[in-house]
Amino acid sequence: MSGDTSRDSTVLAFSPAGRALVLAGPALLGVLVAVVAPMLSRWLVDVGFPVLGVVWRVVASVDTWWKVAVQAAILAVLGALASAEIVRRSTRVTIGRALVRLETGDRVVSVDRPEIDFVFMDGSFLIILDRESRQLFHGEPQADRAPLERVFREYGYPWRDGDPFRDLYQPWVPDSGLLPIEVDAVLSARAVALGKKAAREAAELRETLEKLGYAIRDDGDRQLWRPLVRS
Repeated sequence: MSGDTSRDSTVLAFSPAGRALVLAGPALLGVLVAVVAPMLSRWLVDVGFPVLGVVWRVVASVDTWWKVAVQAAILAVLGALASAEIVRRSTRVTIGRALVRLETGDRVVSVDRPEIDFVFMDGSFLIILDRESRQLFHGEPQADRAPLERVFREYGYPWRDGDPFRDLYQPWVPDSGLLPIEVDAVLSARAVALGKKAAREAAELRETLEKLGYAIRDDGDRQLWRPLVRS
C-alpha cells in the first residue's frame, strides 16, 4: 500500500514491493518456466512417464541454449503483457473527507461522500453502493482489504464486512417467469457477454439492469439477481 497521505485524503495503491512483484513477477516467471520446463520434459520423456502429451514432447525438444533463449524471450514478453493488463485493470483508491476517487487505467470515477451508503469487499472486488443499493463502483483495488477497511473507517465511511444484501440474491433461471421479459432479455445478453469475457459489455449491461430496478452479482458462471433496495 502506498503511504501517500495529506490532511484531507489518503492514497491506497500498490506498495513498492507489490508494484515490483506485479511489474516483474510474470516476466521472471516466464523466464523460469522457459529454463526449467524443457529439462523437466526431457526427464519425463527419458523415464517413460505415462500419458505424456504432445505439448510436453514439443517442450522437451527445446534442447539448445538459443532455443531456450527464444522461448524465454517469448514468455517474458507475454509476462510483461500480463503485468500491463494487471496494472490497467486495477484501481488506485484515494479516500478523502468529501469524496472517493477511483482511478482504473484511464478511467476515473469520483463519488461524493453523501452518495455512499455501503462500502465492502466481495472477494477481490471493492464495491460501493448508493442509497438505492446500486453499484457506484465495482473493481479490483491495488491495495489489500485490511488497509482499505482501516482507511475507509478512519474517514468515517460506512464500511461493511460483506454485502448487506447477499441474502436477497437468487440464481437467474432463463424464462422462469420471476422477472419481467425485458430483464430476462438483458440477463441473457449479459450471459453471452460473460461467456465471451467481454467485461466492458457485461458492465454496461449491469448498468442497464440497475436502471430496470435490479442488481446483479456473479457467482462463478452463474448470475444472481435481486431487486434494488432503498435504504
